Amino acid sequence: MAHAFDDADYRAVTDILGRYYSIVLTDSGTGMVHSVMKGTLEKADAVVLVSGGSVDEARLASETLSWLEAHGRHDLVAKATVVINMAAGAGTLVNVDEIEQHFLSRVKNVVRIPHDRHLAEGSRIDLRQLRPATRAAAVELAALVVEELQQS
Repeated sequence: MAHAFDDADYRAVTDILGRYYSIVLTDSGTGMVHSVMKGTLEKADAVVLVSGGSVDEARLASETLSWLEAHGRHDLVAKATVVINMAAGAGTLVNVDEIEQHFLSRVKNVVRIPHDRHLAEGSRIDLRQLRPATRAAAVELAALVVEELQQS
């Protein structure tokens, strides 16, 4: 019989992984109120928050930052990296520069990932298949995360 992965399970798994790996990445999806988040946030050294390039997606990402602050994690917000995924392409009427400026008023880094057909496939990502601009943005994101973890 299956049961839900809970906070104690998360802590046990990450304690084991921490013995073998220096970095453990957790994708919380959209489950910020899930019981596992308490342990996730207590153990987190850095946060990467992904937003789309639409107003609604940016609003949700901004609300997530507010939720983190309301739960005592101002430190994670201040050094967070927000990724703006331009999945909709260049045809949007939204001023993405304004969205980026909004996030830069709250977090340390913002990285814009350009639209890329290979990412849009929603499958396994092969870096060699990404357009050069997308690959450069992914490398920039990775470098920012590693830099932040080195400072923690």
